[in-house]
Amino acid sequence: MRVLLWHGWLLEGSGSNVYAAKTAEVMRRAGHEVVLLCQEPSPGRFPFVDACGTVSGRGVAGLVATGAEPARGRLVVLRPEIGSLLPVFVVDEYEGFEVKRFVDLGDRELDLYLERNVEALRAAASWHRPEAVVTGHAVPGSVLALRALGARTYVAKIHGSDLEYAVRRQRRYLELTREGLEGAVAVAGASRDVLERTRDFVPEVAARLYVVAPGVEIGVFRPGVRTRLLGHAARRLDENPEVKRGRPEAVDDAVREALTSRRADRMEELARSYDQAVPDLGAAERLRREAVHEGGLVGYFGKFIPEKGVHLLVQALALARTAPRAIVIGFGLHREWLTGLTWALHEGDVGAVRWLAASSRLDVELSDREIVAAAGLAHRVVFTGRLDHRYAGVVGALDVLVVPSVLDEAFGMVAAEGAAAGALPLVARHSGLAEVASAIEGSVGRPGLFSYDPGQGASHRIAEGLDRVLGLPREEISTLRATVSGFASREWTWERTAERLLSLAGPAEANGT
Repeated sequence: MRVLLWHGWLLEGSGSNVYAAKTAEVMRRAGHEVVLLCQEPSPGRFPFVDACGTVSGRGVAGLVATGAEPARGRLVVLRPEIGSLLPVFVVDEYEGFEVKRFVDLGDRELDLYLERNVEALRAAASWHRPEAVVTGHAVPGSVLALRALGARTYVAKIHGSDLEYAVRRQRRYLELTREGLEGAVAVAGASRDVLERTRDFVPEVAARLYVVAPGVEIGVFRPGVRTRLLGHAARRLDENPEVKRGRPEAVDDAVREALTSRRADRMEELARSYDQAVPDLGAAERLRREAVHEGGLVGYFGKFIPEKGVHLLVQALALARTAPRAIVIGFGLHREWLTGLTWALHEGDVGAVRWLAASSRLDVELSDREIVAAAGLAHRVVFTGRLDHRYAGVVGALDVLVVPSVLDEAFGMVAAEGAAAGALPLVARHSGLAEVASAIEGSVGRPGLFSYDPGQGASHRIAEGLDRVLGLPREEISTLRATVSGFASREWTWERTAERLLSLAGPAEANGT
């Protein structure tokens, strides 16, 4: 089948980026002819991409073969020529682009972005003649497909960030979403929750909503022995030349200086002083130190933004009676605020913690007494910077993977990936996360074991959850990890995701094809 996919950003990093990459990869492997439109600057480094080029209203240009090993199908990545402005839901650094949140766009900027993508999508469809079209995000993907290809020619895929960071916040995005979704042949979402939220915004599509859960890379996220998994990850970091661009140890000293001098402006300045897209310079040595630890080891894997709730985990680590060690994996402009919070708690410095809370968007729930009692915390917490799927073994080395998001999530892919790796999840019981938690808890017959109630006081409930799991006998933890891993590996596969999307799309006769 000839398949056309539209995704507005990269092929790694965020959940929707991974979703786009993995569905395209497995479609290629299954024998489909796939064209994927996205803004990935270096698609040739992905082993499943056969060719790459650009596309605009003038057509497809600069197509170059990558030399990828042949598969049953073929994947071509085309980069739409949209200019220097890249709208996003959450601000991150994108090399070569001026980044601006959708809600901060001027009307002319938004119109131009939509217009150029419509032209590119129409040209790609004319060139590829797709039989199935799938677009990512309620906005902008669905409205682009409608304007480029016509009604009932595409499946619109909801991710959640589109709803919470754009549609809920500005009426113009609600109107664009309504326009795009009403024209879709089907609307797919990762959970019942995200589809219910979609229906609340656009009731007219209620009869065309379908749950299509994302998958897990079974060959990547798998359990193993902690010493071997962390040792292997450390060796791969040693061999990675990109690490030279990562966060140097000296930034820790600069964060402490900014904390002492109460320089809020310095925090983001420091976060922009190194390459957030690569691991920390000292990540390998930190992993080696954790490899020899035989007690409870927990962690986080994802973006460093307030909405992901990492600050709640940091506070929970100070409260947990089991005193676990933690590996905090991720990237984002709030990295230095989190580092500062960890250090302020380590010092038991009430004033510094209160200043951090007032100067950032991090909600601190600890009392003065609990802050003082947190002294020494930094000895148990290590940050690694961003680790991509080449280092997935780090997740498998954890006893517990915490997903403390405070914003509604479409699914909770990280929780599923962690479960497949044998890391027992501890997730906020809301939105799509609650559905993932319920499924995993059901697999072991232990309702409530892997989840906690969100809202005020969440850091205390995370601590209680950590103590609840880590307080079990080690043999029982090992049995739970094996059971959860087997369940996740069977339940969530990218092959099933891709097949389901294509079954919803069916043959499409897009205008101009």
